[in-house]
Amino acid sequence: MTFNPFLDSTFYLLVSLHCLIGAIATTIAVRKGHNFWRWLLIGLVGGTFGLVWSLFLEKNDSI
Repeated sequence: MTFNPFLDSTFYLLVSLHCLIGAIATTIAVRKGHNFWRWLLIGLVGGTFGLVWSLFLEKNDSI
């Protein structure tokens, strides 16, 4: 059996959850005063790692 990403619904579910977790990480970081675009990239590439990282960020008061 071969893997076909265009037909496998599990693949789409996992990619969607990964992107959702990345968006949540971005939201947390932006609320703490960090750069939106940087954290969007970190969140979408890193997924769960980005989420955990954003939870431990300190508030950025330099803005």
